[in-house]
Amino acid sequence: MPTRSDYLQLHFIILLNSFIPRVFIEISVPSIEIVFLRTLTAVVILGAYIWYKKYYLQVETKHIIHLLLTGVLTAAYWILLSDSAKASNASVTLVGIATTSLWVSIINFIWSNNRPGIFQIITGFLAILGVYLIYNSKFEYDFGFTLAIIAAFAGGLLTVLNAKLAKIHNHYVVAFYQMIGASFGAILFAPIYMVHNQLNLNPTHRDFILIIGLAFVFSVYSYSVFIKVMKRISAFVVALTANLSPIYGILIALLLFHETERMDNSFYMGAIVILIAVFAYPILEYQQHTPHRKRRR
Repeated sequence: MPTRSDYLQLHFIILLNSFIPRVFIEISVPSIEIVFLRTLTAVVILGAYIWYKKYYLQVETKHIIHLLLTGVLTAAYWILLSDSAKASNASVTLVGIATTSLWVSIINFIWSNNRPGIFQIITGFLAILGVYLIYNSKFEYDFGFTLAIIAAFAGGLLTVLNAKLAKIHNHYVVAFYQMIGASFGAILFAPIYMVHNQLNLNPTHRDFILIIGLAFVFSVYSYSVFIKVMKRISAFVVALTANLSPIYGILIALLLFHETERMDNSFYMGAIVILIAVFAYPILEYQQHTPHRKRRR
């Protein structure tokens, strides 16, 4: 049974995650280096913690392969997320990432070979309308917004692939193997990244502090608490609460960085339409699959 503390922790994690795009913007080195240094730091921290707690690291070979491959996908997700933030701003990135839950629904329908229901069609149409409104506004961040939507697809795929293993194994063990995979993923993506980007092998002391913060706060603490509360709070409530991330992020960005984050009215109209679709989908899905209570005689 979830407690008030569980709900508070969930909201705190969602609030924390809304800061991620802004942290990426504040780091001067390219995205590929941020992801490599962040995941490598996370591996060291998680490895030391697992050794201290004496958690069981032995996992079935097929599960290790799965975790390492999803780690590579995690690297792709973070690189796209970082590049989106650097090419636009936190608000644009968060609105694009808000489509993740809709991508999850599409991926699940494709894999289960089910036809989309009326609710999926309506919310999908609303999301497309919101994206259309944003692209047709006086919008200078088309490239960054496109990267955020691609990142949201990668995040949706990652969510679907991780759903089972996160419940089978200890969350720290899952994160440890995925961070190893993400580190290798960053190395694998480096030659592709270098085609259009130049690497900067001289991060500043401030960059190192921010990257260590990303590793500890988001890759270790945030992930572990999120998995922990998911064991007690229903997936419906977690998914619905996670949709608050762009709202938290946009409000914080406007308050702290208003000059670089302020957008025109058409952007906010499109963002509102996307958020309506994102919030409506889990609610409609929940109502559709919840059996009606029998009326009392």
